[in-house]
Amino acid sequence: MNNFKRKSMCLALAAGIGVSGMAMGAVVVNDGVYVNADGTGQVLLYPYYTTRAGMDTYLSVINTTSDVKAVKVRFLESRNSREVLDFNLYLSPYDMWTAAVVDTGTGAKVITADKSCTTPAIPADGQAFVNYAYTGTVDSEDKIPGAPGINIGGRDGETQSLDRTREGYFEIIEMGVIKDKDYREYITHVDGVPDDCSKLQGLKDGDENKLDIHSPRGGLAGSASLIVPAYGTDFSYDPVALDNFSNHEIWHEAGWIEPDLRHGIDKSVVFYDQRAVRSNWTNTGGYGNSDADKDSVNAVNAVLMHNSVINEFVLDNVTLSGTDWVVTMPTKRYSVPIKDPDNDSHDSHTAFPPFSSTFWENGACEPVDIEYWDREERQHVVGGFSPPPPGVNNALCWEANVITFNDSNILSSAHSVNIAVQDFQNGWVRMTFDEDLHNQVSREGHFYHGLPLIGFMVQDFVNNNAAPNVMATYGGSFQHKFTTWIDGNVPPPCEGEQCEPSPNTEPTSCLWPSVLVTVDGPNNNYCVHNSDCKKEPLNGTTEKDGKYGYCNLPG
Repeated sequence: MNNFKRKSMCLALAAGIGVSGMAMGAVVVNDGVYVNADGTGQVLLYPYYTTRAGMDTYLSVINTTSDVKAVKVRFLESRNSREVLDFNLYLSPYDMWTAAVVDTGTGAKVITADKSCTTPAIPADGQAFVNYAYTGTVDSEDKIPGAPGINIGGRDGETQSLDRTREGYFEIIEMGVIKDKDYREYITHVDGVPDDCSKLQGLKDGDENKLDIHSPRGGLAGSASLIVPAYGTDFSYDPVALDNFSNHEIWHEAGWIEPDLRHGIDKSVVFYDQRAVRSNWTNTGGYGNSDADKDSVNAVNAVLMHNSVINEFVLDNVTLSGTDWVVTMPTKRYSVPIKDPDNDSHDSHTAFPPFSSTFWENGACEPVDIEYWDREERQHVVGGFSPPPPGVNNALCWEANVITFNDSNILSSAHSVNIAVQDFQNGWVRMTFDEDLHNQVSREGHFYHGLPLIGFMVQDFVNNNAAPNVMATYGGSFQHKFTTWIDGNVPPPCEGEQCEPSPNTEPTSCLWPSVLVTVDGPNNNYCVHNSDCKKEPLNGTTEKDGKYGYCNLPG
């Protein structure tokens, strides 16, 4: 028995050493989690890593703020999102941490030459990924309370080989901002090296007070690159950034798998059809407690929910081009139970919305419809993936899926499915989900259709005649495009004057460099630029503010 415990990932590591940019405008604290189009946030979701086909995956995370941050770094394999490694990372102000996932011959490992503090510390020759989370029997510590069959460990019907660690995805979650003067000093770099990382080793639950750790504030950014050294190609992408994920510190000691996407707030904000849709997911998840629940996952589902995925394909004969897609569902593991057909106790296991299938051999398959067009508007409807999942025509069965076109196999995924494109050498594809099968509904009656998705497309080109006796290879990656569908009890989009803010709407807070000035009268609160405030009275309408002096009021 090799059961996966809550501490397995980091104990293995220890053994190795002995949205701002939202078009909807400002989002206030507690308003809801959202995708920050500016690319910074509290949570970064990286859709894919791989060490197959001679590839290495290089990654970075940047602290763009003056805060000292504690973050969780977690790697998950691609079939069923079982953890293969996690650890705590501490970032000093304006720090950048880099690492790479490389092949070991039997699986994968993470290596880094970066000096930023991690707990446990990563050995000089790297830390191997482990298979503890998908081997052995399921015991009580592997089970999520109140969620029958949704386990974080134990056998799941798929291969138990370390080879499974060679591809997957990863996430980085801010746990909080450290305010204690001594610990800030330990973490902060002096001449390129943290002052004393050893002081962070051995911190336990309850040491939050020692760290004086406060709520996450966002400002994390990152990138990843799939590098093929033998061919000189680089498929780079940016992670999806979630902001306003948590409104309180969620620090956990190294060795525990928490925090994860169950530890956020239960509200979401999505910009849809000229309106901000604010949804409340409290008591909609079906399981959890005040510390961690699926209500938070449903909020993340909402901001990642799409009813179709759109991207291109290139299969030109002259340039020997190929195309692969990555489609990752980073919240699927919280909704999909294990269902062993030979185990009668699993008979009642069913998936939680927005997913519909249970997991065993061949995955948990969600049906899709696929259409593609060439560059001149000619259309085909795909009859079926190859190889088809048992009993299913077109379906995505894994947590991180790879779809290849005409067996391009650029990423050499061990579980890719193929779209056999007929007649066309290039064009675009739309993959659509079942509007009735794939949905979830908020407390207000907002119906979100589709599945929570992230990902990108990669394509390569080969020029056999770049120069005499010289072959040139090229690679590129492109984020997916999506469509979103929300219906039900959703406020209508604004029209005409409705789109303008009410002149009687008073601010309750202002974003610096504006300051809030409160006066007597029918309109009590104003946002005034601090440059319009002086120590002495100004000409025109002024009002004294105790902190900023006399301020010119608008109008």
